[in-house]
Amino acid sequence: MSVLETLKYHFYAKWLIIITGNGQTLLRILAMPRQSPIEQARRWWKEHADADHYVVPPAAAPSAAVARVLRQEGLVMDVAGKRAWIKLHLEDFSPPEELLAHQSANQSEYGLPLEPGFIMRLRPRDVPAGRLHFVYAPGGVKIPVLSAADIVSTLDEREINAGIEPVSAWLRHLVIRTPDLERASTEKPRAATLQRLADMAGALNNDPLARQLDAAARRISARISPPSRTGVGTRIQVPPLLQRAPRGSGSPWSDEQAMRLARQESEIRDLVGAQAKTLSTFSWRTLRASAEQVKAYDAYHSTTMEGYRISREISDAIVRGEPLPDGPQDRETLQAAMAIQGYSIAFNEVLARAQRKAPVDTDLILDLYEALFRPSVDAGITDSAALRGWRNSSVGLRGWRYVPPNPKKIQDLIGGLERFAARKDLSPIGRSLLVHLEFVTIHPFMDGNGRLGRLLMNHVLLSAGLPWVTIRSDERVPFFKAIEQAQVDGDAVPFIRFVWHLIQQSAMDLQRKRSGRKPARKTPRRRPV
Repeated sequence: MSVLETLKYHFYAKWLIIITGNGQTLLRILAMPRQSPIEQARRWWKEHADADHYVVPPAAAPSAAVARVLRQEGLVMDVAGKRAWIKLHLEDFSPPEELLAHQSANQSEYGLPLEPGFIMRLRPRDVPAGRLHFVYAPGGVKIPVLSAADIVSTLDEREINAGIEPVSAWLRHLVIRTPDLERASTEKPRAATLQRLADMAGALNNDPLARQLDAAARRISARISPPSRTGVGTRIQVPPLLQRAPRGSGSPWSDEQAMRLARQESEIRDLVGAQAKTLSTFSWRTLRASAEQVKAYDAYHSTTMEGYRISREISDAIVRGEPLPDGPQDRETLQAAMAIQGYSIAFNEVLARAQRKAPVDTDLILDLYEALFRPSVDAGITDSAALRGWRNSSVGLRGWRYVPPNPKKIQDLIGGLERFAARKDLSPIGRSLLVHLEFVTIHPFMDGNGRLGRLLMNHVLLSAGLPWVTIRSDERVPFFKAIEQAQVDGDAVPFIRFVWHLIQQSAMDLQRKRSGRKPARKTPRRRPV
């Protein structure tokens, strides 16, 4: 055996320590060759990825050669500065299909595909690193955003109209330190921009902010732009709902909720309109009998839609009150069985509440949640802490863009949903669709939100004299995508069309059955467009 074959090599910094196999130590200090740029790039990337450092300031950037390799390998995106959405200040972390950011490297605009269906649009704008603040997204990831003063000094008309709802909700509650505003407006002296936002703040009853912005505009220019020039009231329509809101009331997220529900209610009126009056309504006796007949079918589909795996035969037997088959049961089967059992109990609770037309409120929601998960808690599958109330931690939905709200907002948002559902002038179709959609948007529990949302929808339908509606598990993907489109892209039309079609179909089927005719043959349901 050669001497070299008996050696062990240990690398320490730039030095090589060689130890012989017979225990005698031979130290030879050798200057090690520098790592190649690709090796340095991969090491740099791993160090920052392991530390969850996804945004790196210029001071921590690698050498030019390493940075070039990182870009070539697709390991980094070079963005000199980032301008965040106002929605990040509102702690809304759901990414749209097109994410707007700003870069100060040059005067070009870029579109960077991140993932299929996602693109980052980089627009030129100088963003000093010292002006960046950070907000924490779920998981503790820091996202750089401009300060409020820097945003109001540079927010142009196009950006305002692109996000009129979050911009309005933000401005109505915004408080800025006067020194910060003076500094930002001095560095970016745009009197028309400040006057435009002053007009908006005034329309939103945020008088202190309106006076601050107006004073900042007057420091820059003695010529004050009238509303006809700033566009407020003409090109820029401040939501009337917020203009009517008393000063000091609500919160940015409850304002966004109110605007969202008003917009979605308008979309329902446009799509459903007078057709709702053509639906047949039924006696409670007919509705209850029909619901009892579809109970097993609905329990199976609503539960397996959420990822539980169980056969239709076992699911139906559980709904009938029969025990599980003899023999040991694995945890997955037991989880599914308890989920079916809980759904069956919650289904019965909906029938009892709908008969007396109980309101959609916190008591109803928590009682149905208790029914849904009590079997799982009693079986030791789910922690009993789950039954204490609203979730107290952030949650993400694997595979979907939507990020549910921070838990601190849940109480306000549930209150907003209660007030909306209690409105006397709200149509039954509008109430049923939006109670469902808004509940799953709030996502107040760690689990069970989808099933509970569909139960609440059917509670409203039964209370209005309309039959139970089942959404099949094989419709999961188009149905969930329609919900996501409403939540992230602000387009509830696919969701409205999807569920409205099922409501019509259920009513027609029950009408045919009552008149002695056979229900329409089941056909593939129309997908939302």
